[in-house]
Amino acid sequence: MTKRFPLYLIAGLLAACLTAACNDDDTESMIVEGDYDNCAISSFSLSKDDSILRSLDSVFFSIDMIKAQIFNADSLPKGTDVSRLIVNVGTPAASAVELKFKSRFTAKDTTVNLITNPGDSINFAAGPVTMTVTSYNGQAKRDYTINVNVHTVVADTLYWDHLQQVSFPRNASVQKTVMYSGKTHTLLAGTDGDNYLCTTDNPDTYSWDVTKASLPEGAVTGSFNATDNALFITDGQGNLYTSANGLTWTPTGTKMDCIYGGYGTTLLGARHDSDGWKHVTYPASTEVSVPAYCPVSGTSQLVIYETKWSASPLAIMVGGQDASGRYTGEAWAYDGTRWDRISTTGIDERAGVTLFPYSTPRISSNSWRVTEQSALLAMGGVYETAEGIETSKKVYVSYDFGITWKVADSYLQFPATYPDFSSAQAFVIDYTLTSRSLTDGDWTEIATAGIPAWATPLNDIRSRVSRPVTSWECPYIFLFGGIDRNGTLLPAVTRGVINRFTFKPVY
Repeated sequence: MTKRFPLYLIAGLLAACLTAACNDDDTESMIVEGDYDNCAISSFSLSKDDSILRSLDSVFFSIDMIKAQIFNADSLPKGTDVSRLIVNVGTPAASAVELKFKSRFTAKDTTVNLITNPGDSINFAAGPVTMTVTSYNGQAKRDYTINVNVHTVVADTLYWDHLQQVSFPRNASVQKTVMYSGKTHTLLAGTDGDNYLCTTDNPDTYSWDVTKASLPEGAVTGSFNATDNALFITDGQGNLYTSANGLTWTPTGTKMDCIYGGYGTTLLGARHDSDGWKHVTYPASTEVSVPAYCPVSGTSQLVIYETKWSASPLAIMVGGQDASGRYTGEAWAYDGTRWDRISTTGIDERAGVTLFPYSTPRISSNSWRVTEQSALLAMGGVYETAEGIETSKKVYVSYDFGITWKVADSYLQFPATYPDFSSAQAFVIDYTLTSRSLTDGDWTEIATAGIPAWATPLNDIRSRVSRPVTSWECPYIFLFGGIDRNGTLLPAVTRGVINRFTFKPVY
């Protein structure tokens, strides 16, 4: 005997199978399973429209079948026009799909049935849109809330927080900061005539350990530097001194007229003799004449970088002045054996540049997934013009380990209110950020991310990660001091970060 089933029951079974099958495909959306009387949503996406946003159709939407919420956890760029979007909704067993929203012309409620008018545009700019799905047999309905989230800030902007500036613990006329033993060590030439060594492992707060330092006579504060196992400083005659703690100093018996920085346990520098400039190290190794145009003063801090084509790490510096006093914008590197110029396209010629490695976000053009791209950032410095010496805050970037440089995009430049500067030091320190716990019904707007708070935890939603993201590492830049255009010390530490890195990761 053959059993016959009502048509709506067969449709319901097909809907359940299709919903389960869609859970294996994350190209458009992600679904949490449940039995919703043939009112299930199998997929949600936006139609392609490059006039609104490139690759708009690849934006990933999460579908929470428990709470009946649909949203893009990774918000669209600030300023994206979401007032006329065409949506695609997968409904395996629905007789009607009605979207209720505010008209962008009259601000009155209007309703569009996607079954009969699939190409009508929807206004998401006025807030969440309600979607009512009616089952195949018309006996059940379910309302879904749809949010198309847009960032309230420019996500990839390098943001410098003036409110987070931390003043140096003593009034000073000169400062130099190095990283040593896992802490920043700031040497201050105090306006009271004393010198102070200020250390902290948390430059974000006022937790300085301050000690009055007894430096060698005639010590040059700007020469203060570090290797992995010692601190160094020179006096006005280039005599080199070393210390394990910055408090007790011992002469090394050698001279360095220019200290570049530390390379592991080796200090790199240059010395001026009667027959010219020599590249030297401490402990001493083979001395080599400084190549033409290689800087011997005013260089950036030395950055240690590992590259895929070098067997050993590279120590990279940029800018400075050569033996003739000429400003340079080239990048030079040391590979453990010798120095050589590595840049084919340098920055503008200047000295006192701040150099540090950082990551910049890169958005895939066909999936809207964000990855991090390693970069070198160079900023600030002084340069010579027909009118005299000028100071800059311009930012340059290199994505190929210092070989080619260009002026960074506007989102990486300093705001107009930030002063021009030179001779600052920057260090990148990872901080662990955590997402706050939220209860059902908490719709507070998160200002930095620009998405509803309920979309942040994803605690009851299966996404592209194996477990909910509750904490992540955020790389903050700490910019120490600097000299303004009037030659005055900027007496504080300023914190910077690319906004996107403070957002909770969604993948």
